[in-house]
Amino acid sequence: MKNTCLVFFLFIAVALSLSHVTPLYSEGMTADQIIKKSNGLLDQAKNSKMDMLMTLVNDKGEKRERSVSVQVKRYGNNKAKSIVFFNSPADVKGTSFLVWTDENKQDKQWLYLPALQRVRQISASGKGENFMGTELTFFDMGSHNIDEYTYTLLKEENVGGEACYVIQAIPKKVEFYDKIIVWIRKGNFIPAKADFHDTKGEYLKQGLFEKVENIKGINTPTHVEIHNVQNKRATVLDLSNIVYDSGLSDDIFTERYMTRGN
Repeated sequence: MKNTCLVFFLFIAVALSLSHVTPLYSEGMTADQIIKKSNGLLDQAKNSKMDMLMTLVNDKGEKRERSVSVQVKRYGNNKAKSIVFFNSPADVKGTSFLVWTDENKQDKQWLYLPALQRVRQISASGKGENFMGTELTFFDMGSHNIDEYTYTLLKEENVGGEACYVIQAIPKKVEFYDKIIVWIRKGNFIPAKADFHDTKGEYLKQGLFEKVENIKGINTPTHVEIHNVQNKRATVLDLSNIVYDSGLSDDIFTERYMTRGN
């Protein structure tokens, strides 16, 4: 079973960690049941669009801001397409990123750089590269099969006053992360935070998922922080103008549309 991102089930992959309001029965659940429950509550909207303020913070605390717009469309059978446009500042304006997800196939990812006037398809070997100078990689921006991890419920712990399950996820094949620890809110099954360890087992970065808003019955984290503890840099995402199920044309999610700009 693919998630629109196990890692972005943690990071709001461009495509967000979404949980639909529904009665939750969580007592006595195993780690696998908790993960599958959370995964089952994701991606309730058939399509979504939003604006995003992306703030890049360097190791000296200096900040750069980017204006981004995101559109996502789901097709059923765990298929989805998403596109990201960079609107400002001038040095990134017109850059776009397209992802096609299919449960039975490898994700397809394309990056359009207007300065080069060409669309680059991201290869499997390029998935470990950082995405547009952020603390996210192209791997983070893709979808991942939750069955490719082994889960252990470590304990229960409060985060920001909210009770959470603390679950360890170990990949059956280590490619980009050796281990992920995720704190999942017991009240709504939205991740509160996650710790990522690199392939050497060293603590790499932490994701924080805050300011949850209910939008059309969908609980949506609207503030995400990614702190890289190794290089002391951070990426902050603030979501706004979120619209669900407004209808999106298939033409948006094409290489041709990538080169047009938002």
